[in-house]
Amino acid sequence: MPSKAFELVESIIKAGQDGPPPDLAIERRQAADHAAMYQAVPGVHDEPVDVPRADSYLMTPDNPRDDLVILYVHGGGFRSGTAAVARPIAAQLALHTKARVLLPEYRLAPEHPFPAGLDDCVAAFEHAATIAPRIVVAGESAGANLAMAVLLARAACDDHRALAGVLFSGVFDLRAERYTSGSWVDRADTDLVLGGADDAMSTDYLGGHPADDPLVSPLLADLSAVPPLFIQASSAERLLDDSLELAARAARAGVHTEIEVWPTMTHAWQLIAGFLPEATEAAARASAFVNRIGDGRMVDGAALMGGPATLEGAL
Repeated sequence: MPSKAFELVESIIKAGQDGPPPDLAIERRQAADHAAMYQAVPGVHDEPVDVPRADSYLMTPDNPRDDLVILYVHGGGFRSGTAAVARPIAAQLALHTKARVLLPEYRLAPEHPFPAGLDDCVAAFEHAATIAPRIVVAGESAGANLAMAVLLARAACDDHRALAGVLFSGVFDLRAERYTSGSWVDRADTDLVLGGADDAMSTDYLGGHPADDPLVSPLLADLSAVPPLFIQASSAERLLDDSLELAARAARAGVHTEIEVWPTMTHAWQLIAGFLPEATEAAARASAFVNRIGDGRMVDGAALMGGPATLEGAL
């Protein structure tokens, strides 16, 4: 049963749906207003940084670990959103994992179509590597798409610095047909955030680039070389199928894959971790996954290092 806080969030979202859909300028202004509401989380210091671009952030927990960093890519349909908006979820990840979290700002469409945003996220990956040697790449919505694209780009270069992926409510297929079937259609009435959305994110981000490029539609990629994945989605959101299909394809490719489907939640509910209990719990569960990976308790998706479940030391 959803919490009272979720019922409040739901009522606020519904109240804001009166009137015509906001245009892109209004969406961006709303994102900036949302970011300005952030209140610092005790035990986590948020610092504006200019790498890879101005208005990025570095979230540093008290007594941070030096072996692991999280690169967290914000969403916003490739067209809006800011690194600052993602500070609540980033703070919770930093708090629970003791890892620094880099929140990169990246160039937005339609002014800067593919591959501009991805190029900025790859540059952010390289900067994250100067903070710690192992990198968990995470993100929500369009940010989850960019996170997967970073993982695919690194895997293609046989780069093993990427330790895992954490993907919240991701969009993983930008082909035109995805907008005419499946959960995009079936969940239009239950998705409080994307219910009235159209294909603008695909059109603006692609800018004429083929939608079947695996770097924009990771569902079409060879996933066999990507690191372990942790995926969360809501059963009520239009992008549910993206997460289900990515998880299935990754699992078939031999990738350790964990997926959680939460009932009722809004698209990308994790963003309001620290306020919404369900979002805080989702962040804690993602952090537990990161900690297992970071501590070496999952290798190649199966083996436990140390402990009674292995034959280590018995031979």
